[in-house]
Amino acid sequence: MSEKTTPEINELKVKKKKKKLLGFPKIIWNQLSILNESSYFKEIYGEDHFNLLLIATDDRRAAIVRVKDGTVAIEQVKNKPEFIDPVKKQIKPRLTTDIETFFGFAMGKVHPVKAILTGKLKIRKVKTVLRFTKFLGVAAHETKNRNAVEKKEA
Repeated sequence: MSEKTTPEINELKVKKKKKKLLGFPKIIWNQLSILNESSYFKEIYGEDHFNLLLIATDDRRAAIVRVKDGTVAIEQVKNKPEFIDPVKKQIKPRLTTDIETFFGFAMGKVHPVKAILTGKLKIRKVKTVLRFTKFLGVAAHETKNRNAVEKKEA
């Protein structure tokens, strides 16, 4: 019996055009990309594994945040029912709001209970969303540290 070697699908190199992030997903990536370089983030949140859907009601795109093994990845999806509804079925944790309220919530300037009661903020799976907001704080801290180091070197 001779073994026939065939490459597995995972081993094949498939050229896939990476989509450029636009709008809200790009803003989120610009805020969170520094976490992938942070040893602190990897140490503290390295065990976290979850996906989160961020829907900006005033943007044409929504962001899918994927956290795994101390890294963060962002994907975008069109913010139309035919595209977003299948994603909602797969990813339960989500935050839905406009961009201004999102960043106010993330920076602690918008009181979440008041925003929820007024309908400006909708959260599903609160524990995961709150965990995600901590990432924004770590990203802000890392950015501040990086800017301080760059300023010293200049």
